[in-house]
Amino acid sequence: MSQEALERLREASVRVFGNRYRAELMEALAAADEQGVCLGDLAAARNAPASVYQAPIRALVEAGLAERLPRTPGERRRWYRRSDNDALWQCLEGLLSCLAEQSVPKRVG
Repeated sequence: MSQEALERLREASVRVFGNRYRAELMEALAAADEQGVCLGDLAAARNAPASVYQAPIRALVEAGLAERLPRTPGERRRWYRRSDNDALWQCLEGLLSCLAEQSVPKRVG
């Protein structure tokens, strides 16, 4: 994803979900395989601090949209996977795709 598209998604995310990084994290979860998403890896790929994903993943886990996977022995990284509700995630993928493509007007005032 280009930096411009990523910025559009972040702007839309704050307006729709109340958090600048939630849509980005949801998009990564939607696209991930069964192994899931490591927040540190996502942060490195998106040139963002891993801490920006902590509140969004906590909210997604509490809402039942994601689950925290058990750690593999000897592994320090923490992995998260989307819930098994495929119909819901298909809908969310469509929404997230539209948000990433849409130009969000700047707030005035």
